[in-house]
Amino acid sequence: MKFKINMQPLFTKTKHFIQSKWQSFRSWQQQPVIYRMDESEHVCNNCGHTFVGNYCPVCSQSARHGRISWVAIWQGIGQLWGIESRSAVYTLWQLLWRPGYLVRDYISGKRQVSYPPVKLLFILAAVVALIRYFFPAPEVEISNTGYLYVDLALNWLDNHQTVGELLTSCLLILPTWWIFRNAPLYPDHTIPEGFFLQVYIAILSFIISSIFVEPNLIGVLLTGVYVFAIYKQLFGYGFWGTLWRLLVCSAISVATLTVLTTFGILLSKP
Repeated sequence: MKFKINMQPLFTKTKHFIQSKWQSFRSWQQQPVIYRMDESEHVCNNCGHTFVGNYCPVCSQSARHGRISWVAIWQGIGQLWGIESRSAVYTLWQLLWRPGYLVRDYISGKRQVSYPPVKLLFILAAVVALIRYFFPAPEVEISNTGYLYVDLALNWLDNHQTVGELLTSCLLILPTWWIFRNAPLYPDHTIPEGFFLQVYIAILSFIISSIFVEPNLIGVLLTGVYVFAIYKQLFGYGFWGTLWRLLVCSAISVATLTVLTTFGILLSKP
């Protein structure tokens, strides 16, 4: 007697489960934070004003602030990282899972969704500098292209990775502004917005650098994937439309950095 197992219901349930989770993830990417108004009445512990809402309209103190407790101790410690509202850890979490959407939220005016990016960049730069100080990467091979000053420029960049990463990001601002100016989801992209876009990219670069202390192909590819995801989610071009534009921007940035470094070396020669 033969038994035939029908796997179709299992496949259907699995498919629906995956689709449901994916839709939930996509919804979270689009709107990770839902703000709710506190409708109860409070008396401000700072100025004594009676109000309805989350914050006192007179002195702006939070309605949650009361007498000192164990929770208040944790809040006081956490204020360094903005854990009460814009946690640095939560911002990094968003940057890993919804990078382009986070950037669009911030540059379009939603400041409360993110820990201050410039402040976060300097914190991570200090952390990465410490990691590279205590865990130095092996010396890279000296560049030998046959062009003296190009080799000097490339070797200088190899020995100053953090500075090179920041300069590369800065030099992407103008090409991005020009090439992505007619983007379908974020047209009329401005240079100041481009500055903060590159700040977020530099933050991601520092995160990956802290994971891969020694420069390798995996770290480079991972950085490239994240940069591509940011540009695609932010500007809304398709796969190939995003790819060729990003490659052009990167080529302009790297070429400009090499030229500037070469001129810097020439000018520093006695």
